[in-house]
Amino acid sequence: MSLYRFRRYLRVPQELRPTVLFKQDSLSPSKITVQIILLQIFYYLTAVILFFMFSKIFGYPVSSYTEWLFDSNLVQFDTMYGLVYSSLWLVDSFICCFFLTVIVGRSKLAWDFAITIHAINLLCSTLYTGHLPQIRWWLVQICSSLILIFLGTYMSKWHELRDTFFEDLVEPSGNLADSNSTNAQNSNPPVELKDLEAQK
Repeated sequence: MSLYRFRRYLRVPQELRPTVLFKQDSLSPSKITVQIILLQIFYYLTAVILFFMFSKIFGYPVSSYTEWLFDSNLVQFDTMYGLVYSSLWLVDSFICCFFLTVIVGRSKLAWDFAITIHAINLLCSTLYTGHLPQIRWWLVQICSSLILIFLGTYMSKWHELRDTFFEDLVEPSGNLADSNSTNAQNSNPPVELKDLEAQK
């Protein structure tokens, strides 16, 4: 079995890939709602994992993860704790660019989803603290949204180009190689036929 055929057996069908699945009827309200919910879940889940690692490495006790997620007063620039905590939100945005590419997969929609994620985060933080966040929190969230917008758009655009062009360029050459090998096998008659013709 050739390497190309082996890769064909392992390849996930095009219609079952996550990005293609989510791109179908992408303007449907139900699809958009599901995508927003999934992105928000991964956004907060990634943040919780980062905060957990931060607390274990630096020895800070975790009283409540909801406080770490939604308390805007924790964002500070004059202490090491506040700086590392603020930096974790930026790292969270870098990681969520991958989820944005997989779940949405369209560069034109990356901007909208990035803003929506941070708008929901603003609403949750305001409801949790009972007041609008301070300027420090706004600065961190603006930087976080810019990372998610530009890097998410770039990754989604690269993914679109790869699916559109590069995969179609690889498959025909593989099919051509298979067809050439098949033709070569058909052009060579079996040994028995050659012997019979020689005897005649």
